[in-house]
Amino acid sequence: MAQHGHDPERGARRAAVVSPRRSPAADRPPGTLLADPPSRLPGQPRTPGQPRTPGQPRTPGQPRTPGQLRTDGRPAGSTRPTGSAAPQERAARATGAPERSGAGRGGRNPALDGVRALAVLCVLVFHMDSLPGGYLGVDVFFVLSGFLITGQLLAERDRTGGVSLTRFYLRRAYRLLPAFWLLALVGLTAVVLPGIGTAGERTEFLDSLAASTLYLNNYFQVVRQSTGAGWLGHTWSLSLEEQFYLLWPLVLVALCRRPSLARRLPVVLLGGVAGVVLWRNVLVTSGAPGTRTYFALDTRADALLVGCALAAWLRAARQGAAGEGGAALCWRRRLDRVGAVLPVAGPAALALLAVATVTAPSGWGQGSAWLSRGGYTVVALLAGALILTLEQGATTSWLFRALAARPLAWLGRVSYGFYLWHFPVVAHWGHDLTGALGRWPAVVVVGVISMALAATSYYLLELPIQRRRPAGPRPPRASPPRRQPALAGSRGSR
Repeated sequence: MAQHGHDPERGARRAAVVSPRRSPAADRPPGTLLADPPSRLPGQPRTPGQPRTPGQPRTPGQPRTPGQLRTDGRPAGSTRPTGSAAPQERAARATGAPERSGAGRGGRNPALDGVRALAVLCVLVFHMDSLPGGYLGVDVFFVLSGFLITGQLLAERDRTGGVSLTRFYLRRAYRLLPAFWLLALVGLTAVVLPGIGTAGERTEFLDSLAASTLYLNNYFQVVRQSTGAGWLGHTWSLSLEEQFYLLWPLVLVALCRRPSLARRLPVVLLGGVAGVVLWRNVLVTSGAPGTRTYFALDTRADALLVGCALAAWLRAARQGAAGEGGAALCWRRRLDRVGAVLPVAGPAALALLAVATVTAPSGWGQGSAWLSRGGYTVVALLAGALILTLEQGATTSWLFRALAARPLAWLGRVSYGFYLWHFPVVAHWGHDLTGALGRWPAVVVVGVISMALAATSYYLLELPIQRRRPAGPRPPRASPPRRQPALAGSRGSR
């Protein structure tokens, strides 16, 4: 899910502002995730040969002495710093718009946390048999994952000139493994060690545990549908995203090494989206089962690539605003044109996503064929439009403020643990709670229990471990300007 691509401490990587505007039961898949003193007194005339005091005004046409500070605080003769700061300065000057608080690169976008929270709540209600298309929340997670991970990788490449794959994989492990292994340990204790479960449940749990540990659970679901004895059936989406985390950095580095592809990266990625859609249609036409087209990476990568293309587009637009090439300038102009309709496109996308969760089919029958033939891609594009609006639109809009509300933003931060724990809560207590309390009261109780377990995992396990993870890559330091020798006679003049 998208939370995997979002680090709680680093936060969602908001693109630097480049615009001046303020800017199922049996027939459905089990487990769907769905300075120095002065040399003279003030006013005292300078003696011939006396050097000018640093920071003192000079007469027009008088040359600066070595070591004298410029009006911007830099030594005379020094050049502006290079690296990622320079393009951002040029971008800000080009647009006349400063970065919004929390909106710049490295800042956290609480509205994206709100989107994540709504998506995970849809998945919960779906598993409680109360929202037929709630599993479409998984497509929103995939788009967010592609967007956040690609943004982080491209930002690292722009800052440092490369991507450290070792550090990337280590950070993913620090982020994802602790909470997963806690869930696996609790499930192992409950099902296998005391022998509470039946022999069939123990076998099903151990099979799912092996598949999930190897991050192959999605293909395990293709071969054999399994809930992992009510503990691990939903980890298929974690497996699919881990396969993406393993392969995508390698592909992205290879693409960026070819200038012709790097300049057209958003188009290349959209071409990948089209390729996945065509491939999925081929499989559907040839009679492939719904599990094959739903759970496999090669048939679900279109949502991930939509997020990747969006991050690449925003990065190219930043470069265009900084005057870094004609191709980048074209991407910048396209973003300006799209920005005019974002105040309408964002809410419309959210509304259409809401309609889809209510009307989408919940099974593998003929009614779901339109999803495999392009419906999943449309959902991903709607999610991309919503993310673009929250990244580039005004933070004062009602949509941003609603999705950035503190309860939703908090749930979005702990949504990884919420997703992990809600499934066993539903599997073991959902039915009984529904019978005793009714459908919607039971949904609320299951949600509260899942939030409590997620908060415990987040504050007691995930955050302490993440504080010990490897630090992010730092840009190379610029060499300090070499100090100039003092002028002869300068000391005697004091």
